[in-house]
Amino acid sequence: MRRGTGEIRTGVASRGIAGPVPSILVSHPSQAEPPPPDLDIVRRVVSGGVVVAVTGEVDTEAAPALRTAVMSAIDDTAGTCVLDLATVDFLDSAGLATLITTDAYAKEQGKSLRIAVDSNSPVIRPIEITGLDIVLRLYHTVDEALQASNRR
Repeated sequence: MRRGTGEIRTGVASRGIAGPVPSILVSHPSQAEPPPPDLDIVRRVVSGGVVVAVTGEVDTEAAPALRTAVMSAIDDTAGTCVLDLATVDFLDSAGLATLITTDAYAKEQGKSLRIAVDSNSPVIRPIEITGLDIVLRLYHTVDEALQASNRR
């Protein structure tokens, strides 16, 4: 952690075309940022895990609020955190980066981040194109994600 910046340095490996991705600077703001108007984030406890359900568009403006919400949920659970993207209409590169950084953060904390996204969802395409479907723990439903064992 860099002193006074509130930032955590996290190394994330990728099997991208250009080779490994260098370390990513993960910001973990101490105060929650309000979500932008095109994004709704709801957090609930289900079966001992925390579910963060997102509705709307995850773009450059919305990604910081989502990152803050997911990292907070990871911090507040002893076990699994599920990110529910079933009702997300749009996911850009900032949203993809948020998935990578929050997954890395969960691993650093010794916890599990599972992502529920239906195969018919518009956000599955950018996840697959970037190869993140191989790296991230993806499930078709929140129930499936909550019931899955810790395989990875």
